[in-house]
Formats: sequence, C-alpha cells, structure tokens
Amino acid sequence: MQIIISHVNTDFDALASLIAANKLYPDAKVVIPNEQTAPVRQFLAIYRDSFEWVEDSLIDWSEVTDVILVDVASLSRLGNYTEALNEHQMTITVYDHHTPGRSNVKADYEVIEPVGATVTLLIEEIMKRKLSISPLEATLFGLGVYTDTGAFTFPNTTRRDFMAASFLLQQNMNLEVIQRFSDYKLNPEQQNLLTQLFSESKTYDRDGLAVIISAHQIDGFLIELATITDKLLELSGADAVLTVVKMEKHVHIVGRGNSNRIDLRPLLEQFDGGGHPRAGSATVRRSELDDVLAQVDSHLDLILKTAVTARDIMSSPVEMLPPETKIEVAGRLMDRCGYSGCPVVEDGKLIGVITRRDLDKADQHDLGHAPIKAFMSDNPVTIEPGTTIEEMEELIIAHNIGRLPVMEDGQPVGIVTRTNIIEVLHS
Repeated sequence: MQIIISHVNTDFDALASLIAANKLYPDAKVVIPNEQTAPVRQFLAIYRDSFEWVEDSLIDWSEVTDVILVDVASLSRLGNYTEALNEHQMTITVYDHHTPGRSNVKADYEVIEPVGATVTLLIEEIMKRKLSISPLEATLFGLGVYTDTGAFTFPNTTRRDFMAASFLLQQNMNLEVIQRFSDYKLNPEQQNLLTQLFSESKTYDRDGLAVIISAHQIDGFLIELATITDKLLELSGADAVLTVVKMEKHVHIVGRGNSNRIDLRPLLEQFDGGGHPRAGSATVRRSELDDVLAQVDSHLDLILKTAVTARDIMSSPVEMLPPETKIEVAGRLMDRCGYSGCPVVEDGKLIGVITRRDLDKADQHDLGHAPIKAFMSDNPVTIEPGTTIEEMEELIIAHNIGRLPVMEDGQPVGIVTRTNIIEVLHS
C-alpha cells in the first residue's frame, strides 16, 4: 500500500501538499493525521467531502510498503499510529522545504529545497506535467503558499512561491476564501492563555535584540499554541518569543522570530524539534515545566546570529570640520569627497553635525561666507563602535536623522549613515 502523509498538527501547507502530491501519485492514499491546526479543522469542516483522504487511525500500517512524506522528513513527527513503520523496509519519497535535521529519514527519492512552502515544490511538478487542477484545489494550494510565507513577507519567501501563486490565480484560486481561513481568531480559552503568557513574560536583552520567554502550565490540552505565540510576538513587539507551556504530561515549546538575526532551530534541536529560522516548535514528553524552562534559558544564546555593529559598517577615518569653516568651503569638501554630512569638532570635542541639506539652506540665502556653526545641528546623537544595526535603526527613526557619529574614548572615529544601513539590510 502506498500512502501520502504529513506531520501531526497539520497546517495548510501540509494539507495542501498532501492533496497536491496525490495529483502526482494518484494511486496512493492520502492519510491525514488526527491532529490538525484549528484553521485546517475549520476548512475541513466545510470541504472534507471534496477530497479523497483517510484518517490515520483507519490505516493498517502493517500493509504500508511505500510512504510519500510531504512538509516533513522525519517519521517521528507523523504521530503515534505510525510507530510500526520501519524505514528500512519501505520505499520512502520526501518533498520538504525545511532545513534537513538529524532525524531525517534516508529517502529513496527526495526533493528538499529552500522555498517558502512545500506545496510550491509540488505545484512546480504539476505545472511541469501539465496536470489539471480544480479552482478548489488551487485555493487550497494557495492557502498553503500564503500561510507558510506570511502572505509573501517571511524571509524564506522565494520567487518560486510567487510563480506558483501566479499559476494558481490562472486556475481561479479564490482569494476571498484564502483571506477568510488564514485569519484565525482565538477562542476564549486560547485568549486567556495568551493573556497569561503576556503577563508572565520575561524580556531578555541579548546583543541589541529583545527576546521574550514566557512559561505557563494548564490543565488538559489546548490547541493553537503556535497561533497564540504568533499573537504574543505581535503584541510584544519583541525580536523573538519563546512560549513554554506544559499541557497534561508534556511540555510544548514554540518559537517565533521577527529579525534576520534570529535562528530558532539550534535551540529547538536541543529538544529534538525543528522548523524554520523564525518559526519552529518542539515537544518534550513526560517532563516538568521548570526543568524545560531552565534548559531553554541556558540555550537562549543559540538563537542569535552575530550582530552587525557600527565598527563593521562605519566610514573611517572621518573628515571633521572646525566650527569656523565657511559654508562654501564645507560644500566644496563634501562635493569632492561625496559626503552628505560631517562632524563638527572644537578642541577635540564633538559639538555638532553639518549636513549637505544645511549647506543648501545657507546657499539659498547667499550665506556661503558664513561659518558652519550657525547652521549645524548641535547636541548630535552619537553611538559607540559596538552599537548594533538594530539599535542604529531605532535611533535614526526616533530622531529622524541621517547619520550617527561613532565615538570612542571621547573622539569621533567614524560615521554611519542611512546609506550604510540600507546597504546592509538589502545586501
């Protein structure tokens, strides 16, 4: 028997990939794990009769000879019913977009590529084979692409995901349905857990990034911890959030990130979990909340990538001007050197910054002979060589300024401009 299966807590990318893979392997049975995310359950409540699939509890696993894994590459994430599977006695095919982990199976055939959604890989094969899909299938596939790329805003989004979405639009993908099912509202129990996690959260400052860890214990089991963590990240404005929640006998860890310097995978792999750099999870079975929380705290620095600092991107040495420098002289210097601003220094002390815009204002009033001290900005905002790019961004936005003198031992040693920061952000 040939089956197509994905991970437990099935999300839209997993569900879409199951149905898309069935287009490529029409003789295989689509097996859906019993545990699904709330939006997927809502979708299936309406559309369950529109697709051919079987629940995992109804499969005779001893008869399985061929397994096609989608959006997952580890048998350990398939659920309790699959424990009887022996990877050495089956033919295994994998379609996945996650970074390969230690628990990945040894597949006979695999397509593991860094795209925004696994269903993108399957859509590309459907397009290559010129297979037809219905508007409902196109809509489900679109839900997979849309949700796993964060509406094409997550950093793992690729040109291939856009191309796949364009193809789905040509197949009459319904955007209204995508909008309805991708915007999940928390129920009262979930909202209460979010409130508890928000009130009990602790913020850690790590190398210029704000990281929140929040732990809680509840009776019974509550679904959608991932969605709750998403909303906690949104509410807090932090760079990363880790929720650690004990439900029944197990402790669940969910991580979400909001910075290019966050990679949650090294920490989650300590608990045999995984996911994307900015989104992942792990389950620690039969464990105590305090023990797991202590381990999360001790591994926190694993999620941080090396910071880009002022020292890395500043222009140095910096041209400094005395306050009595004439406007026209400063203008010629900036034109010749391509500067947009210069620090103004008197007796070795930084007293201001003069910009190209300041000079232009003076020239408009025929004041080229005036000293720059009459037009400079005094009390300039300064930084140190170790200031991170995130901190520099915040300063530029907060003060609406275009450059930051870099000070060391009371002396200007460089300058960072908007252009320097933009070059790093878009490199």
